[in-house]
Amino acid sequence: MTQRRLIVMTPAIDGADGISALGRQVVASLTRGAVWAGVDVWALDGGQPTEFPASATFWNARGSRARLVTRAMAAAARGCAQLDVVVLHLHLAPLAMVMGSRGARVVDFLVGIEAWTSIRPRERRALQQADRIVAISDFTVRGFRVANPGLASLPVITCSPGIPAGPLAGTADEGFALIVGRLSSKERYKGHDALIEVWPTVLRAVPATRLVIVGDGDDRPRLESAVDAAGLRQAVTFAGRVDDDALADLYARAALFVMPSSREGFGLVYLEAMRAGKPCIAAHGSADEIIRHGVDGLVVDAASRDELSTALVRLLSNPAERARMGQSASVRMRQHFSDEQFTARLLRAIDVTNVAAARRVPEMIS
Repeated sequence: MTQRRLIVMTPAIDGADGISALGRQVVASLTRGAVWAGVDVWALDGGQPTEFPASATFWNARGSRARLVTRAMAAAARGCAQLDVVVLHLHLAPLAMVMGSRGARVVDFLVGIEAWTSIRPRERRALQQADRIVAISDFTVRGFRVANPGLASLPVITCSPGIPAGPLAGTADEGFALIVGRLSSKERYKGHDALIEVWPTVLRAVPATRLVIVGDGDDRPRLESAVDAAGLRQAVTFAGRVDDDALADLYARAALFVMPSSREGFGLVYLEAMRAGKPCIAAHGSADEIIRHGVDGLVVDAASRDELSTALVRLLSNPAERARMGQSASVRMRQHFSDEQFTARLLRAIDVTNVAAARRVPEMIS
């Protein structure tokens, strides 16, 4: 077995946010292959998740960037010739440079909105010195290059995430639409406002249908007020944050999943819905890389309320069509976006070569 060790640096790994979910998947995938002598997770904040590989170790800086810097410098002082570092957020990339300067192989991830602005000089240097740059979608790559034209020539490898396939979906369908996501004033691009705006139109065409909103955050009071102002209290349910079992139950009972987000780096929730056999309604962007329009769901213009309401009415009023799309979505998720396929993509993306364990990973399905 190789004597190289792996460090995964992440803002957190135990949260409900996309970065935490990606971190859990990355750690699970990289421990599953048994490529490294050990895997260490360094988190800026948060705790160790309930399901954490026994072969990995966890450390957190308790929210202190200074502690993370000190730990990185200590690792650099010991020498890093047998060390690989995977950095899951652009803002942490500069911390890995000191280890890279002492021989570590550094892989930096581009995830989404943090890469779609003009990045700071220290982050620019970190990317220029990284051994590999990996993005979770082509959409993320395009946004990064538009915002940072001076770095457009840097090679970036796309590695789409995946989730555990789980059991085959059942046939439950109680006729409601579901959206899952944080209700954050900083993430209004997810489309909650658009859904509330179009719901009266949807109700006129499909009376008594409901919208169930899962998630919580500082924007919830404003959204609840918007629902009250529109007279939709009986049609829109705020479920708050729910545990995994309750969320799986909601996916199973929903007619469809809808999140017309205009700035999603990837959108793991689409995969969760597809795994449950539900068609998705999404907005153009990273969703185009997941959902085949008219096959697994419908992809609309995020700015068009007409397109969104038409898509909702089309599927909510046609059980046979949404059942057909949901079945197709389930198959697509399992054939292209399972955790096994993600492991294969990830090991290739970070350039694990000449390692027997890596060769045992199933081939990626194109």
